Amino acid sequence: MTTREEKFYKKWEEQRKKKWLYIFLHGTVYWGLFMAISLFLWNSDFKVENMHISDLIGRIIVFGIGGIPIGIMNFNQLDKKYLNRDIADILDGIKALKAGKVWKYDNLIISNINNETLVVRNKLFWFDKSEDINEKSNECFDAVLNDYQQINKEPKFQEFSKNYNVRIQIFEVLDNETPLIDKAI
Repeated sequence: MTTREEKFYKKWEEQRKKKWLYIFLHGTVYWGLFMAISLFLWNSDFKVENMHISDLIGRIIVFGIGGIPIGIMNFNQLDKKYLNRDIADILDGIKALKAGKVWKYDNLIISNINNETLVVRNKLFWFDKSEDINEKSNECFDAVLNDYQQINKEPKFQEFSKNYNVRIQIFEVLDNETPLIDKAI
């Protein structure tokens, strides 16, 4: 991915949680208000004596309501782009795992051990020498589990993984061969 795409996906991940706010802002405020004011000024020939507040309010209401479907279409288009990226990455990951390769996805490193077990481990390391490693390892475990559960919501990955045991391992550093946490889920 380019850095522009990475920024989009990170930003959209947060924005998509506030769907109706996005629809209101991008449909009603940004599009509807812009159109209402533009048409108001255009119809008044940019002359103050031709401007009537009732015309402006009427246009704001009409274009504000009309902007809702535009906001919904805009939201759905961006969300589809965001979700399709995940599906393509997940399908590539399934192919890699079937071929016995390691799949790196977001914060996860997933490997297929003997066509029986999927081992999911952390790719990011959250540990600082001054912090309590046990507390941080539990936070890291929860994050890795949540990330894995997000992948497992994709029906094709769920179909692939249903015949596997799944183990989550948390490592302090990349070179360490002994996990801090190793749990079957």
